[in-house]
Amino acid sequence: MNDKIILIGMPGCGKTTIGKVLARELNYNFYDMDEYIEERNNKTIKEIFNKSEEEFRNLETKACEELINKKRVVISTGGGVITRDKNVEILKDGIIVFINRPLSMILEDVDVSNRPLLKGGKERLYKLYDERFLRYRKASHIEIVNEGFLRDTIDKLEEELKGRIKE
Repeated sequence: MNDKIILIGMPGCGKTTIGKVLARELNYNFYDMDEYIEERNNKTIKEIFNKSEEEFRNLETKACEELINKKRVVISTGGGVITRDKNVEILKDGIIVFINRPLSMILEDVDVSNRPLLKGGKERLYKLYDERFLRYRKASHIEIVNEGFLRDTIDKLEEELKGRIKE
C-alpha cells in the first residue's frame, strides 16, 4: 500500500486538473511541483529558466526529494521531471501515473506563452513529445489515457489505484 501518487506527462495533459480532483476525492494533499518550486524559491518558473534550465532541473530534483517524504499526497510534476533518471528513482517511492493525452488534444488548448520550454511554439511540443514519450511509459506504474471527459479519466485512474493506495 502506498500513499504517494505522482502524475507525470506532457505539458497540458491534465496533471494538475486531475491531481486536484483526485486529491480531494481521496482526502490527500495536493502539490503542483512547479508551484512548490516557485514558492520555495520566491521566483517564477520563467525567471528560474531565464537563469538556466540546469538551475531549474536542480531545483526540481530538490523538490522531488522533499515532496516524496510527505504523507497522503498527490503530486503533479512538471513535464520534464523524467528527463533526469535521479528524479524517476526518487519518485518510484510512490505510484507513478503517466497521464497520456493525445498530442492533438494538447495542441488544441495548451497556452505555449506560459511555458518556458514551449516558447518555440507548437513544433517544440512535437519535439518534446518525441523525446519524452517512451521515458514517461518506462517511468510509470500506471498509464491512463486522458482523451474524453475529466470524470471518466478520474474514474479510470481511481479504478487502477484500488488496492494499491492507503485509503
